[in-house]
Amino acid sequence: MGIASVLAVLGAGLSMGLGAIGSAVGEGLIAMNAVDALGRQPRASAKILRIMIVSQAVTETAAIFALVVSLLLMFQAGGDSLFKGITYLAAGFAMGAGAIGAGFGAGLPGSAAMTGIGKQPKNSDVLTINMIIGQAVTQTSTIFALTVSLILYMAAPEEGVVRMAACLGAGLAMGFGAVGHGIGDGIVARFANIGVSRNPENMGLLTRSMIIGQAITETTDIYAMVVSLILIFVI
Repeated sequence: MGIASVLAVLGAGLSMGLGAIGSAVGEGLIAMNAVDALGRQPRASAKILRIMIVSQAVTETAAIFALVVSLLLMFQAGGDSLFKGITYLAAGFAMGAGAIGAGFGAGLPGSAAMTGIGKQPKNSDVLTINMIIGQAVTQTSTIFALTVSLILYMAAPEEGVVRMAACLGAGLAMGFGAVGHGIGDGIVARFANIGVSRNPENMGLLTRSMIIGQAITETTDIYAMVVSLILIFVI
C-alpha cells in the first residue's frame, strides 16, 4: 500500500469520525425535545413525530456529505505520491470538521421547534416553515466544506513541500472555519423559532431578521473558503 493510500484511509476516518459528531448531537437534541413535547401534548403525537423526522433528516445532511467523502477516499486509486496523500488527508479533515458545526447547528432550530409545538401545537405549520429555512442556511457551511474537500480530492499531483503545506493548510482553514459558522447560524435560527412559537403572527419579521443575521454570520465561512481556494490554486 502506497503512502497516498495510507493517508487516504486516515482522511476517510477523519471525515466520517468528525462528521458524525455534529449531526448525532443535533438529532439527539431534536429527539429529546420531541419526547418532552409528546409528554405535554400526547394528542398531537402524529404531528410531533412527523416534524421530528423531517428536522432530523435535514440535520443528517452534514453526516451524509461526510460519508460520501469518506467512501471516495477509501476507494481512491492510491499510489506512492506524498502530495496526493496530503491532499486526501486534507480533504477528509475539511469535510469532517466542516460537518460538525452544520450538524449541531441544524439541531438547534429543530429542538426549539419541538419545544414550541409542545407548548402550542396549533403553531406547528409556521414553526416548521421557519425551522426548515433556518436549518437550510446552517448547511451552507458543510456545502462549502464539501466543495473544498472535492477540489482537494481531485487535485493533480505536484511536487514541493510548499504546495503540500498549502493544500494541508487549505483543509485546515476550511474545516475549522466552518465549525463556528454552522453553530452560529443554528443559534440565530433557534431563537427565531422561539420567537415564532411565542408570536406566530410576527413570523415574517422574525424570519427576515433571522436570514439577515445568518447571512452576516456566514461571512466568516466565506473568508475561510476564499483562503482555502487561494492556498490551493495560488500558493
